[in-house]
Amino acid sequence: MKKQKMGLLSCILMGVGSIIGASVFATTPIAIKIIGGNGIVIGFICAALFVFLRSIPEMLLVSALPANGGSYMYLTRLVHPIMGAWDAFNELVVGVMKIATMALTFSTYFCMLVPACPDRIAAAVCVVIFTIISCFGIKFSSTVQNICVGVLLVALGIYIFGGWGATVVSFSEVISTTFQLGALWAAMGIMHGSLIGANVLYYSAEEIEDPGKNVPIAYLVSTLVTAIVYAAVAYVTVGVMPNFYEIDNLATVAGKFMGPAMLMFFVAGGALLAVVTSINSAMMMFSRINFAAARDGLFPSKICESNKHGAPAVSLWVNSVIAIVAILSGFNLDDVVKITTIPGLLLLPITFLSIFMLPRKFPNAYKNAYIKTPHVLNCILTTVAGVMCVVLGSYVIAEMKPKNWITMLVFYGCAIVYTIIRRKYVLDKKGYDIFNKMKEPYEPWFEMEKSAKANLDSKAAK
Repeated sequence: MKKQKMGLLSCILMGVGSIIGASVFATTPIAIKIIGGNGIVIGFICAALFVFLRSIPEMLLVSALPANGGSYMYLTRLVHPIMGAWDAFNELVVGVMKIATMALTFSTYFCMLVPACPDRIAAAVCVVIFTIISCFGIKFSSTVQNICVGVLLVALGIYIFGGWGATVVSFSEVISTTFQLGALWAAMGIMHGSLIGANVLYYSAEEIEDPGKNVPIAYLVSTLVTAIVYAAVAYVTVGVMPNFYEIDNLATVAGKFMGPAMLMFFVAGGALLAVVTSINSAMMMFSRINFAAARDGLFPSKICESNKHGAPAVSLWVNSVIAIVAILSGFNLDDVVKITTIPGLLLLPITFLSIFMLPRKFPNAYKNAYIKTPHVLNCILTTVAGVMCVVLGSYVIAEMKPKNWITMLVFYGCAIVYTIIRRKYVLDKKGYDIFNKMKEPYEPWFEMEKSAKANLDSKAAK
């Protein structure tokens, strides 16, 4: 039986649904407090442009050599196993902390409806419920996600169009340039995370029709659409409440122009259900990274065992348990958002190293890719994207507290110790070096290389 794959339209809808989720509810108030009311709309627009730029290396890679597991596969096979292992742990912490972010956002709004419920308990229960949903398989999760995305878009539409008429500050005032450049960089570092989500396609490329073409197109379209929606939400937020330092969440703003019934719908149908779309896409994305790493032996093989619904249940529960520990350990939402942002900015450039190796290892697949820009230009854009990631990351670090970055350093220290122990264990028990396993050729890529060579030779002969 031929495995079903997503077409272009499904990819675009998946991208939009993956991006529009809990992040807009979580990061908008935080970013507003960093940059101020006047810069928030420009901040979202700049963040969208940055997301496009930082996505160029990923799009070039998936256009030439699509593979489930994304960055991990490119680094292990094209650069060095150590880089791939580093990326695997990087993605692990980003995935877990993103789940924690979504759950904490859920609890913020849920406790408005049920004030007696402790917020961290609500967040932990949220993680458990949506992990169970994911364990019923991708078909059930997709159905839940599609329904919730529809409700979410309606809720955001009500917020935008209803709030636009209640603004007390004009749009021209909000987009004025009276803000500090340093604050803009820091806010962009936070906001760019709320515009990332379509890269779930990058990590599940082998489950998409013509991924070399459809993934880049879907990524760009879904990110652009979402950036426009977010910019509109940002304007309404500061336009209705120019005293932006009093904004703790979007429900506070919505309460200024919505009646009780509509406000309850916005909270329940918007903020709460948004978590479903975010967690579904996050679990889909990071489970595939875990699968690729476990296949090579970096993670225990049991992590990738599938249940009767075809879902990697062990992997899902491992991520969820770690997320619950993070939630119950005392981190607040600001902490989680910032900790999630840093690995994605400062450590992302290591993935970009794969671009420089493509023409050496798979020259024909690179030349035959859907994106046919000159290699020199690709290297320049990749370098610029890497520099911007480091710059934005440095500004976000300035907003962090010592416990935030100390926690990050401890995590990566533990990751190094684990890798050393795991490598020795696998060598002793199973008789192979996991780093050598990571270097093994990925057969589908060699088939693509042969096909690309034949295609190029055919064109040259005409």
